[in-house]
Amino acid sequence: MEGNWMKKSTSIDFMPSEMQNSKDDSTYMDVGINGKTFGIGDLSRRMHEALMVVATKQFPSGIPEELGDVYLLYSMDASAKEAVKVAMDSNGYALNLGDDESMQDEGAWGQIESVSFVDSETGDVIKGEDGSTSYESFTDAIAKGGWEPGDGFSFVVREIPSRKKAMDLEALLKALDPDGTLWDEAKDKGMLLPGDDIGSLKELATDCEQRVNSAPTEAKDEFTVYRGGTSMGYNVIQRSSLLKASRNPDGSENQKTLLHIMDSLANHGCIIVDLTDQDKSPEVAETMSGMWGATGSFFKQIGEGDAASTIPAMGPAEGVGSSHAMVGYASFKDGDNQFLETRISRTDGSLLPKETSSVIGEEGVKSMVDAFNIMSEVGKDIVRIATAASSDEAGAFVTVGSVVSQDDDSPSIAGLSFEEATVSGVMDEDTQPSDDDIARASILASEAATLLTEEIMDDGKPLSESANIEHDEGQVSMSPHRICRYSNEKGSKRKAKPSEIFGAHTDTTFVTIVPAAAVSGLEVYDEDSLQWYRPELNARKHAKSVDPKGEMDAKFPWHSRYLIVMPGELLQITSRNNIPAAVHRVVAAPETPRLSAPVLLRARPGTKMDVERYMGSLDKADSLLLETNDMKMEDIHSSLQ
Repeated sequence: MEGNWMKKSTSIDFMPSEMQNSKDDSTYMDVGINGKTFGIGDLSRRMHEALMVVATKQFPSGIPEELGDVYLLYSMDASAKEAVKVAMDSNGYALNLGDDESMQDEGAWGQIESVSFVDSETGDVIKGEDGSTSYESFTDAIAKGGWEPGDGFSFVVREIPSRKKAMDLEALLKALDPDGTLWDEAKDKGMLLPGDDIGSLKELATDCEQRVNSAPTEAKDEFTVYRGGTSMGYNVIQRSSLLKASRNPDGSENQKTLLHIMDSLANHGCIIVDLTDQDKSPEVAETMSGMWGATGSFFKQIGEGDAASTIPAMGPAEGVGSSHAMVGYASFKDGDNQFLETRISRTDGSLLPKETSSVIGEEGVKSMVDAFNIMSEVGKDIVRIATAASSDEAGAFVTVGSVVSQDDDSPSIAGLSFEEATVSGVMDEDTQPSDDDIARASILASEAATLLTEEIMDDGKPLSESANIEHDEGQVSMSPHRICRYSNEKGSKRKAKPSEIFGAHTDTTFVTIVPAAAVSGLEVYDEDSLQWYRPELNARKHAKSVDPKGEMDAKFPWHSRYLIVMPGELLQITSRNNIPAAVHRVVAAPETPRLSAPVLLRARPGTKMDVERYMGSLDKADSLLLETNDMKMEDIHSSLQ
């Protein structure tokens, strides 16, 4: 099976007549699952191991031989069902098995067919013990093919009773693991299961690592890679829509913009920003074009002469206040990966290392600094909107605007939180906030998120003197502007196809801002479509629709219009786990090197996280937020490494 697919069933012949005649709300679907993509082999192994722990306790004298295949079948079927649930959920559907426990049995929730064993690393179909490459059921795959837990497998399942509107993840896991045994076993091993709440920095780091390790490693070319779908989250957003000036008149975030950003970041791992507002503001793209010119000039001189000897080797950056900050030049993989890590000096706004100017000149340095400022402002606006949206959804700023009892002797209390008013007796638990209270909460959420972007996020500028917070920031920015050259020149001698040149990872940032490049190669793992998504190809399509005749090409290259903004681990924290840190990588083709110039927008190391100041009531904070409260941002950063 080459890929994953899902479609409506055309027949229900296999189903019992009583089900065919029932007036349920099911839509019957056929689904094809690629075992490598979903990591089914590893999931089945973990499930079987947990089952064996339980079985050993249940049968201390030894597990009856006749139950061996039963446990194998359960592990295989449950793993398949979990993969199907994930696939259906990503398409807006869920299994609709009702309360009938018999519908959970193997074969009862769908018609299994075309079961094939696959290599978990390559995805290639492999033969079973009897020499076959396909089986008509899981039972046959076990009995004839010799399937064992940990073996990858692909399959097709037809006539799955499903319903629109996805099942709650908690309910999904309860259906898979009704008594919580598998959950407990996974927790004992330090693992996070799908839907498991991320309640600590350690668990956040574990979750990111697990998602990175489960991402596929194969690479596709521009013609076959996923370029995005039709949902709102794939649409390009205009720069002006992100500005504070584009908020609602009352100061709350614009709902359309908010929904666009949350869909893009939470479901697809990135959002594409048009800096020019469809070429209405071309001067911004011209500035970015200057940055691209400086980047190309730097690597050209590195390759042609001894410019590398004039730039300090990459090492710890002094004056940042963080052991994680680096600055300088580095080359890896025999020159296939080359990086220049630059930072902004807060004292005078200059670019470090200062020796960079000897390679690209003062104009090149200025273009780098100007581009950094453009990108950091975009990143701050996106973090503001996403954080405000998450605080608003949690009701973190819901307050009682004015509560006055009919009794003249009763107190008039304004400005109490909903919880405080309830405890005080002025309100009872059944009292709901008014529309005015909710509207005011939305305004406060945006104002607080704005404070977060100004006080915590490191944009390379000194903290405002009006900021009344405890801080101890260094003279150099924690947020690097990294220019990169990726090539697959060594790979071209081995194979003439794209390959992963910079492996999958997440960033300890609020957001990572990547200017769209002339040569595509940035790939983000799309949590909705469950595959690698190459947003630069989507941006290229948008550019052709904006300027089909290339009339602006004389002023700037098409890609200078666009930024790709990806959420990092710090935004996962401030969004209350609504937005997962994006798993991303770089793919390079043998033919043409790729230049890149991302800004990794991090936190001021010496500032502290103040949850109440930036994200509202502690009563509405999740356990992850509570752990970070009053922590220095440098300590949070260190905990995630």
